[in-house]
Amino acid sequence: MSSSSFSLTPWTPSTLPTKTVFSTVNPTQTSGLDSLISNAIVSAATETFVGNLISLQQVVQGAQASMSIASAAQVTATATDQTVIEAANQVIFNSSLYLQYKYNEDNIYKYDLIWAPNIIYTILFGVAFFFMVGMLWKSRYHWFNICFVCGIGLEFCGFVMRLVSVTDPISDKPYIGQMVTLTIAPAFIMGGIYFLFAQLVVIHGRQYSILKPMWYSYIFIASDILSLLIQAAGGGAASAASTAHKDPQTGVDMMIAGICFQVFSMTVFVYFLIQLLYRLYFKHSKELNSENGHPLSKPSISNFIKLCLNFPSTREYRMTKLEGFYNPKYSKIRFRKLYAWYPGVLSVSVVLIYIRCIYRVVELVQGFRGWLITREWPLMVLDASMMVTVALLFIPFHPVFVLGTEEIIRVSTIKQNADELVHNPSEGEVEDEYSMENRSTGEEEKSEDKNNTKLFQV
Repeated sequence: MSSSSFSLTPWTPSTLPTKTVFSTVNPTQTSGLDSLISNAIVSAATETFVGNLISLQQVVQGAQASMSIASAAQVTATATDQTVIEAANQVIFNSSLYLQYKYNEDNIYKYDLIWAPNIIYTILFGVAFFFMVGMLWKSRYHWFNICFVCGIGLEFCGFVMRLVSVTDPISDKPYIGQMVTLTIAPAFIMGGIYFLFAQLVVIHGRQYSILKPMWYSYIFIASDILSLLIQAAGGGAASAASTAHKDPQTGVDMMIAGICFQVFSMTVFVYFLIQLLYRLYFKHSKELNSENGHPLSKPSISNFIKLCLNFPSTREYRMTKLEGFYNPKYSKIRFRKLYAWYPGVLSVSVVLIYIRCIYRVVELVQGFRGWLITREWPLMVLDASMMVTVALLFIPFHPVFVLGTEEIIRVSTIKQNADELVHNPSEGEVEDEYSMENRSTGEEEKSEDKNNTKLFQV
């Protein structure tokens, strides 16, 4: 190509960056770029959808910038006139800036994804996911296992799609996939935690709970489903609007409403959780103080935290003082080694997921061009680290290790009140199991006394 046939690209930058890198284009590929431009022009002649027309225009402009770089590079290689060389270098500079500008504009994330954290979280979620899949066969805590397999599996899939986006941040399918999976995953994990909460009530006694055990699952799982439906509808509306190059704010507002509702329902659940734990530890404070006062029986924030997190100084008090008030049927479970940390693990998990949900609310309120969503580290710190901690916590604290395999507290057990009541077939009445146990013990003692008397007489 001669210098006389060379022309400057019409695009010039309005602002200059502090540094840039010149782009290079293989001259042998210019025929393919020319064909790309021709096909785009042909398609635009019959296209009526505005969004597609804008996309075709961007294709043409990008191809033209690439061809300008290739042409200018040939000029600088053969020209001897310094003015022509300077003009060619300016074309390469302008076109390089344009391609970088288009890359930044087309990058859906608005930041460059980093390999290391995405690989680490993919591995960690993968370990937790395959562990939970194994537990589907190894344990009979079916509801918990299914909820956690779904939730952690979605987190794992989300980060796999983020790894795809590391090399292709322009493709919308991995972006939408990771956004949807990471957004809805906590709802499934909370579904498993709601059932563990119901078991916590049953193991200690229903008198400590505001609601019946299964009502926590009914109310809050229904709330999560409604929240997911609202978020899904909003995400679909926002995606459709963005594809059509229209304002996606209506869809974003729906997503904000959905996740705000989720935070509200979680706030209510946190209140019920605090109420239950407070009653477990301090409901009998007056009785304990009237007998032999103990420092831990006094209701206070410090005592609450110590008992909840199973500080060493609280263990004797729980076993010798509080244990006598709880449901005697499940005393064997409460004396299991890991169970002492069970309330604390549930509490920490709920708090971590709660923090994550608040982060997502603020992120959506700021919008798709907001400070949080256009940076990667907030997602890694306030979302991924929270969820992966919960996932990993329930490997050593899986119900099969904490509660054991001898007394599985099933949904049917809770629904039928079988944890506290048993049926007396001879009288056709339902009695408290603890009373039945005491009565049978007394009858056994009387029988034993009679036998001893007969033996003495003989």
